[in-house]
Amino acid sequence: MRISVACVTADLQQYYTELDLAVGATIYEALLATGWLDDAKFADFATWCVQNRTNEPNHKAWRVGIFSQKKRLDTPLAEGDRVEIYRPLNIEPMAKRKALSKKSRSERS
Repeated sequence: MRISVACVTADLQQYYTELDLAVGATIYEALLATGWLDDAKFADFATWCVQNRTNEPNHKAWRVGIFSQKKRLDTPLAEGDRVEIYRPLNIEPMAKRKALSKKSRSERS
């Protein structure tokens, strides 16, 4: 089956690859097949994968999914799936909006 894997790193470098995998392959197997987990740029993510191989996704710290839906690493893939690697948030979106709102109010004063 044909799937794709996509990621944008913290320095905004884009990674994308398409893979042919056996039917029943999991997200983790797809990540291994990319070779990215052996790359020093992905060392933090590789460590995260080892620590979370059987954990359930949580809303804040989960770093992988299929088409924007967070999934377990042992989730079987289907033809045409796009596995996505998510970056950890540097700042919570709500905190960022509040900071921008305060900044714009102070600029108007």
